[in-house]
Order: sequence, then C-alpha cells, then structure tokens
Amino acid sequence: MSFLEKVIEDLDIKNKDLNKLCFILPNKRSAGYFKKLLLRKIEKATFIPEIQSINSFMAKISGLNEVDEKMLIFTLYQSYIELDKNTKKDSFEDFNAWGIKLLRDVSAIEQNLLSPQLILKELIEINKINNWTKQELSDKQKPLFWEILPKLYSLFRKKLINNETGTKGMCYAEAKENLEHYKEANKNLKHVFIGLNALTKSEELIIQELLDFNNGEIYWDIDKEFLKNKDHGASFFIRQYRSGWKRFKNNPFKWEGEDYKTPKNINIIGTPKLLGQAMETSRILTNFDRKKLKNTIVVLGDEAIIDPFLNYNTLPLKDIEITVKKKLNLEEFKTLISEIFKIQQSSKKRTIQQGFKKLRISRLFKSAFPEFKKLEKKQLKTIQGLLKAWDLSKQAIDSIKELLIYISAKSKKGSIDFLHTEHCIKSLEETECLINKFSFFKDLKILKSVLFSSLENVALNFENNEDAKVQIMGLLESRALDFENVIITSVNEGTLPKGKMHSSLIPYDLRKKHSLLTYSERDAIYTYHFYRLIKRAKNIYLIYNNYNEGVMGGEKSRFIHQIEFEEKHPIVVQKNSSKIFTEKKDFILEKSPAAITKLNELAQKGFSPSTLEQYIKNQEEFYYKTLLNIYDFEEDKISPRVIGLVFHQSIEEIYRPLIGKKIKKRDMLKAESVIEEKIKGAFFNNGFKKLKKGKALIIYEVIKNGISTLIKNEIKDIDSGNEIELVALEAKMNCELKIKGLDNPVQLRGVVDRIDIRNGTARIIDYKTGVVRPNEVVIKDIDFCLDVTNTKSMQLMCYALMYFKNFPKCDNIEAGLISFRDLRKGFMKFGVRQSGKEMDHLIDKRKVDDFEKNLKKLILEIMDPKINFKKEIQN
Repeated sequence: MSFLEKVIEDLDIKNKDLNKLCFILPNKRSAGYFKKLLLRKIEKATFIPEIQSINSFMAKISGLNEVDEKMLIFTLYQSYIELDKNTKKDSFEDFNAWGIKLLRDVSAIEQNLLSPQLILKELIEINKINNWTKQELSDKQKPLFWEILPKLYSLFRKKLINNETGTKGMCYAEAKENLEHYKEANKNLKHVFIGLNALTKSEELIIQELLDFNNGEIYWDIDKEFLKNKDHGASFFIRQYRSGWKRFKNNPFKWEGEDYKTPKNINIIGTPKLLGQAMETSRILTNFDRKKLKNTIVVLGDEAIIDPFLNYNTLPLKDIEITVKKKLNLEEFKTLISEIFKIQQSSKKRTIQQGFKKLRISRLFKSAFPEFKKLEKKQLKTIQGLLKAWDLSKQAIDSIKELLIYISAKSKKGSIDFLHTEHCIKSLEETECLINKFSFFKDLKILKSVLFSSLENVALNFENNEDAKVQIMGLLESRALDFENVIITSVNEGTLPKGKMHSSLIPYDLRKKHSLLTYSERDAIYTYHFYRLIKRAKNIYLIYNNYNEGVMGGEKSRFIHQIEFEEKHPIVVQKNSSKIFTEKKDFILEKSPAAITKLNELAQKGFSPSTLEQYIKNQEEFYYKTLLNIYDFEEDKISPRVIGLVFHQSIEEIYRPLIGKKIKKRDMLKAESVIEEKIKGAFFNNGFKKLKKGKALIIYEVIKNGISTLIKNEIKDIDSGNEIELVALEAKMNCELKIKGLDNPVQLRGVVDRIDIRNGTARIIDYKTGVVRPNEVVIKDIDFCLDVTNTKSMQLMCYALMYFKNFPKCDNIEAGLISFRDLRKGFMKFGVRQSGKEMDHLIDKRKVDDFEKNLKKLILEIMDPKINFKKEIQN
C-alpha cells in the first residue's frame, strides 16, 4: 500500500464530510495523485474537497500573487536603475549574476520570518564579502555594492506590494500575518497536512496553529529505521519536529513506518557518461514485462540526460509521461540575432556590409531567403528592417520576429528548425509584452542581454499523459509518491546530493547564525527524498557515471556507499566499461595501407603515454581518434579537457618563478596571493573572459580551492623538515626505442607535469584532474604494467623510462600522481608490492629495463600489419 493510500484509509474518507476538509501536500503532482486516489474511494456524488500544494496554500492565506523569477529580476533591475540615477550601473548581464542571488536570499530570509533589512545591514557591518564579490567587484565598488542592498530591496518590495504581488518569501511572511483572518473566514475547515519535510519557520508556525484549529491532522512519511539513527540525514528535520512540537506530547505521531526493511532487489550500475546511463535505463525498461512496467518511475538526477534517453528509448511514447522540461539548444538563433545587433550597433558602413555578408551565409538566413537575388517586395522590406537603425526596442523585436516568421514558413512543419523557430518567436513575444512595463528596455544592449537570457532558458514541455505506465521526473517531483520499480540516474557525488556548492550572497557563518539552510541541511533534504522514494520500492536501479574524467565526474554518490555499508538488502553491482557498445561480438578494423602509413607517422612523431593507454583500453577508439583524428564533439564549452588545461596552466604560472630553486615557505605564501590572478589568466587564455555565473564560476571556485590546498600541502611538507628543489614544469621528454622486427626506430614522447628533487631523490609528478585511488599506481610485478587495469602505472613507467634514457647516470627515482579530486591523499607513489604489506617505491634501472622489454612487445603489436585492430561490441 502506498503512503497516500494509507493516509486515505486512516482518515476513513467514506464517513467524512469532505466540504469541511482541506488537504495540503508537498507539490502539485502529489496533490494531483492524491485527488485521483480520493475520487476512487468516494462512492457517492459529492463536492471535491480543497487539495493544494503547500506553496499555493501559503500564497492563498497571504492574499498576494507570487511572481515568477523572470518578472522579479526585471522588477529588481528597474528598482536598481531608479535607486540613484547619478551612479554608474552594472549592465543587465552583470546585474543578473548577483541579482538572482539576492532574490533567492531575501526570499529564504522572509520564509523564515527574519528581517531582510537587518541581515543585509549585518552584511555591511561585518563586511564579510563572499568569494563571488571578492573576484567580481573592484575595491571601489565593494562598499557601494553592499550599502545599496537594503535600499534596493526596500524599493523593490514596495513596487511588488503596490501591485499586490510578492516573492515566495513575501507570500510566506504575509501568510503568517494573515493567519487569524484566514481562520476567521474558514471556521469549520479541518486541515490535513500530508508528506511534508524540511519546513520553513513560517510553515512550521502556521501548520502547528492549524493543527490545533478544528483538530487538524498531519501525516509524516518516515521510517523507524531512520528515526532511531540520529546520524541519518533522512530523519534530520522530522526528528526535530517530533521532539520539539507540543502536539506530539498528547497526540500520536503518524507515522513511524517499517517499510525500508521489506525485501528489495537493489542494482548498482556504473556506466560511462549520460549516454551510457541513458542506454542502461532504456535496457532496464525494455526488459520489464508489461504488467511490471505499470508502477515504474525514472528519476533523472541530471536532467540533461533527457536527450540521450529519448534517443535510446524503445518504449511507445503512450507508455511514458515526462514531467521534466527539455532545454532547447538555440545557439544558432543566438548567433543570428547577435549578428543583427552588431549591424545595428555599428555606425561604420564597412562594418555593416561585413555584418550583412555574415548574415547572408547563415544557414537559417539562407533557408528563409534561398534565392537572394530574386527577393519579393515584402522580403526586401524585412531585410531593410534589419539594416535600418532602430529607434525603439519594439522595432527591434518586430524586425527580428519578421525574419523568424520567414524561417518558420520555409521550415518543414514538425522539423527541428520549425520547432526551434516557433519557440524563439514565442520568447520574443513574451519579451515584447514587457517593453512597456519596464523603462530599461529602451536600451538595445539590455534588450539583447534579455533576449539572450530568455533564449538560454527556452524549454519544451511534454504533454500530460494520464495513461502512462512509466513516470519520468526529477527527484523533488517524486515527493509523497511511491513506485514498485525505481530507476535513478546520475547517482554521483555532486549531483545526488548536490554537495557544498551554493549560490548565495550570505556567507556560511551568517546563514548558520540565523538558521538559514546551509549545505548540510540541503544534503539532509536530498537524503530524505532519496530514501523515502526507495523505502517502499521492490526493484531499485541506481545508475551512476563511472567515467573518471575531469573535476566534476566519476565518483559514485555517498548514498550508494551508505546502502552498500548498511548491508540490509541483497545488492547486485554491475560496472560497464568505458566503451559504449551495442552487441556482443568482435569486429575487425583492418590495418589498411593507409592505416600503416598513419602508424609509421605516429611512430616517427612519437607514442605518448596517453595514446598507448588509449590502445590498451580501446583499440577502436585508438583507431578513430589517434589515427583518423575523429574526436567527440564537445557540446559543453567547459569540457574536462578545458578544465585540465586551466588547472595545469595555472599551476605552471604559479610555480614558474621557482624553477631551479629550493622551495621555501615564503615562496609558497607568496604563491597563495597570486592564485586568483593566475587562474583567471588561464581561463582567459582558453576563451573564457567572464566568470560571473553558472558552471564557469563553480569550476573557477573548485580550481581555486584545489590549488590553494595543493600549496598548503607543500607548506606542510616544508614545515616537516623536507627539502624540495623544483627542477622542471611541463617538461617535454622523449627517447628513441630500437625494436627488433621494425625497420626504423620508434619515438616515445611525453610531457611531465613536474620534476623535483625531494631530500635527494628525483621525483616525477603527474597531476590528474579525475579521481585516482592509491591502488591504481601499485602493481604486483612490472610485467603487469600494460594490463588494462594498470594504465596509470604504465604512464608513470613511460616517464621513468624517458628520464633514465635522458639521464643514464641516474640510480633511482620516484614517480607518482597527485589527484586534484582528492588532494588529501597527497603524492600517490608508484610501487611494486613485496611480500605482506611491504612496498618498493623506488624505480631503478632493472625495473625500467623490464618495462622497456614489455613496452617494445606492445609497440610491435601495434605496428604489425598482420594484427588488425579489434572493434569489440557488446549489449
């Protein structure tokens, strides 16, 4: 029995006067489900009782209309412009970066019945500027920025109140003020609260008061297993309510369930990237029989998986209901509009002509006007509208819209171009409606920023499908709902749960002081939703990305570790390789004469440790990427490759002045002061000029914190009495290998991130931005170096081989990795396991010679024209 069915049964609905009941649930979806279940139970014709989400219920009591975030940010910017007309203002783009944070912060403050004015003034008094402001505001701007916030919010709030509208926080605060009026107007109404968790202060007080009013009811969905464990995040909030609310001293607590201990089949599946997870999800759904499919949910931990899932889904669309939005990629339209604005903002005839040439070669423009020399009068008028200087924002909107209408008309109905164009037109029309409401739209630069911001957030809503067997949604959408089969994707650290990253102007200490949510409370919220969803399920599939690439990837969630540690249910662990395939069978990629030529060129240029790793792990990938130079398209501008470049370049710039010197503590203290400058420089060199918001800002912070920890570790090492001399950074190395059976010598080449001498022993250090564990650089014997599981050891031995070839008098060295993802582990040394727990970390000539013999065999296999590349394909 589901939680909602259990509630209906306990309430004895058949014998109740439904007109006197009001049900409040976590969200609209759970309210909708509850309504369906209720209607099934009601036998006689009757009025449907009031069933609302907690958010709409609070807004109703307040008497205010909650405004969406888009309108709120425009109202806030209008207030910002009006505040002091003599002061230079941020562009809308710059303002948006901190304006969104301010809106969310003050809303949270008011939801918890605190004073935004007092907390904003506290920010001024303590002058505790958070990381974002340190990097984005100059010293002259900082005091001014903080000082305007209380006045800005006051003016903004006044504008909303005058229109009887408000933020979510204003609605919640006003609801508390209006509660007595509400009770007076609803004297006979009994309130039933169902499936809530993590309440704001205003919700807590209102709920408690309404429970005492007409003997209301509240039903919690929590398991006894979680409640008795004080360290379990799932019960963090409900445990407080149970012990702190007066109601539970005299009234029963509903309920402590015992669902988590019921039999479950838990499958933990590691598979690479979103594509692999989408394929795995599709495979699981396809393997369910039709009856079992009926009670299934797919929770998308990262909603970006929706595209690959739709591509690989084999179920009929009538069996699926999707409640997440599919974000549309409108980059091509943004580029087109950007070129039009460049023409408008230029006064030089030559620039306008060049701009128009660019416009004409745009695929979208050509699709609208395929025969440019034979334009009709109406079409000429449209193009003239793009070239003629705009006096008003409405002219701009009308001109661009006219062009888009032509593109839409020339697109095949139902095609991607048609769909995208129609959504662009709709977005333009929404912006057009706002022009008269906000004076700042007169500025064409602001109009362009707003248009781009709107296009970035255009998303496709899927149609409701009440007959669907499978529900696809985000974790928060699943509140109070139960399913027999639960599939959750992207169960990775940093995704589920989100981790420490939180965008706020209010620093941690101040949030803690005023009992505002910090990352630990947000973790508890996700823990509750995760465990609540799986506790009644019978078949659970937890799918995570096991591809260790870059700063953000590869580590399975603590939720998975916790379930494995508990050992309460049978668990099937499945790890798919980093190769994504389709059927189990070997295919051959022939070493054609052209392939042999490419291999000879590669041998002459030099095999690098990474190309050798590619061959060992995936010969097909080696064939396509190394020989044919066919690489995956990097849709994300900040790809793992770029993150790696920024990290390595930053380290190189910070340490460069110390090459050839013994590193002193004072050098490291000085290095700490230039971290931000060097990282910004590295981002700039890789094409990122602004780090104000989104993923770029998050990765900036991650890299900054990582390099800071790296330098602190260096200081600790020096303080412990160790002597370190920096020899080289990003050192290019190579050596020649003469291999029996090959006519010409083969080159081995590579770039060593750092070479130093620590207490007299030379060290080769390789930085990794992905997850690395110490056992990945430990082997049983040198002969195992070229195994698929030991590629990191292979890379280090390649560097060691080149070092010994270049410095033949060397007796021994150490080599190892430093993982940027886990700097606590420090320098992870390469080692050969001896008897027992003993480890031999020194690399001497004997080890290098043994490795060289094995490496030559591998290269001989790669170069052999008789041995074709294997193309393994699996289901």
